[in-house]
Amino acid sequence: MHRYREFGLMSEQDDVLRRAFRDGFKRAGLSFAQFLDALAWYRDHARPAADEAQLADAFARFAADNGWPAEQRDGVLDLYRTIRDDGPAAVMQAPRPDEDRASVARADELLRNDPARYWGDIELQDAAFEARERLDGVAPAEGTAPPPKASRDRRRIEEIAVLLRDPSGDGQRRYWADAGLRTDYAQALARVHGGIDSAKGEGAPSSPAMPEDVSIATAAT
Repeated sequence: MHRYREFGLMSEQDDVLRRAFRDGFKRAGLSFAQFLDALAWYRDHARPAADEAQLADAFARFAADNGWPAEQRDGVLDLYRTIRDDGPAAVMQAPRPDEDRASVARADELLRNDPARYWGDIELQDAAFEARERLDGVAPAEGTAPPPKASRDRRRIEEIAVLLRDPSGDGQRRYWADAGLRTDYAQALARVHGGIDSAKGEGAPSSPAMPEDVSIATAAT
């Protein structure tokens, strides 16, 4: 995801590892905010030639300085060893399709009814994004592919969401400067979420409100 480039995560493998560590943090009882703090620490301290033992000691000091209980610190170190030895799949467990559909529905509803809260919740945005990825992969196998119009709307929603997640801010500026784009987004959301066959110009819901100067990446801190 683009927003994690600020942490030095650029490749697909980086994203797989990020998701694995995030899931492991959650199971260890750590919050999403703690996960982001640890990502920032890793960005600032990890080097290709870094000694593993020294890095572990440095992380232990970081955890202590931030008041993490010893069991959480040890849980993260155990998580690292598991991923190192057995790979990311050892700590990742994909939700069931019905759970993914529920995640997408919650995110869509929040985006329509309380967009400020949606854009302020990175964890929820990630969950919805990943749920859509998985559902796109399983729909044909289950014989439940959405109708072509719904598929087009989903793609359009994701295209515009990518603009809004652009860490440079260029996508957000384009969104707010283009009334047609905002209307397009609102109408696609209405059709997908509310089952509306068509949304006429004057009857379309207002476009999601997000302050022009909001930075999604900054919201993580």
